[in-house]
Amino acid sequence: MQRVLAARPQGTRYVTSTRHHCVAVSIPFHRFLLQPSSPSAGEPAPSSPAFIEVVVVRAGTHLFAIDVEAAIEIRGPETFDRPGSGARPHLTVRGHALPVVDLRQASSLSGFAHGCPAMLLMQAGTEIVALAVDEVQDIESVPRDKVWPASDIPFGFCSHRVTLDALGKIPLIDPNRLR
Repeated sequence: MQRVLAARPQGTRYVTSTRHHCVAVSIPFHRFLLQPSSPSAGEPAPSSPAFIEVVVVRAGTHLFAIDVEAAIEIRGPETFDRPGSGARPHLTVRGHALPVVDLRQASSLSGFAHGCPAMLLMQAGTEIVALAVDEVQDIESVPRDKVWPASDIPFGFCSHRVTLDALGKIPLIDPNRLR
């Protein structure tokens, strides 16, 4: 499966990457030109068991990290459907209704009403979910010795904490706990 590495607005041509190669593709409904975050532009970061790559997202004032292996697509502002009272909102992407997980609401902040400034499509177990966030920031490489189990995190959907040079310690989302 292809993975998103980084994004900037730019039409409908994208560069996606697996851990081993980059390919350029054009897919309807995509909104970003995806660029690798490796030291050499145009080449993916070397795969290493000593590091993991994480996508940093913001929900309100909270920062979170998500393993890039779970990320599928970064999207811009989105409007999602709320199919009846009490029903979980969904986002229709290329004809598929994806459940929306509102990261602001999940982190005890006021949730999004009918849309969000940014969306990260991600794999959560056997399901693809649309994670509604305020911002998708960067992709960071994290040495594995800076990833710790976190029993003191107030968010039940986070299993670990990562330390990033510029951002300090932030919770690492476990996609299987988001549902």
